[in-house]
Amino acid sequence: MNNKIIAISGYSNSGKTTLLKKIIPLLCEQGFNVATLKHAHHDIEIDIPGKDSYELRKAGALQTIIASDNRYAMICETPNQPVDLKTLVNKFTDIDLILVEGFKDEQLPKIICHRSATSKTLFIDEFTIAVASDEMLDISIPQFNINHPEQIMEFIKNYLYKT
Repeated sequence: MNNKIIAISGYSNSGKTTLLKKIIPLLCEQGFNVATLKHAHHDIEIDIPGKDSYELRKAGALQTIIASDNRYAMICETPNQPVDLKTLVNKFTDIDLILVEGFKDEQLPKIICHRSATSKTLFIDEFTIAVASDEMLDISIPQFNINHPEQIMEFIKNYLYKT
């Protein structure tokens, strides 16, 4: 994977989506074309039953694209063939960086979100490059206040675009 990619990972309710919703506009304001890739632990359904695209997919089409003047979505059926992260990342085009939400067990650089209220043990692995938390932790890697997205955004830029 040659793309500029960082995961924002952590346990459920640790603040991953909230943090991303703050970081993405900051990066966009600085001219970055940002893509996101979110992991879901359940089966997803983004098409609406009864609509033509849904009916065509349910009829057996393995790939369906729904397109309008302002956006498109591609739905790919992958029965009994879970798609890997590299395949998903390679679907993106004209992007400066990809922010992945979740995928904490993948071998990619990640910032771990941690909130004291979740009562979960801090997850850190060899690919963890920083932690965003609402409490000070006794760790040896960079640590940021999860409520200060500007600092985290600067860390991401410096990490991905080292000079």
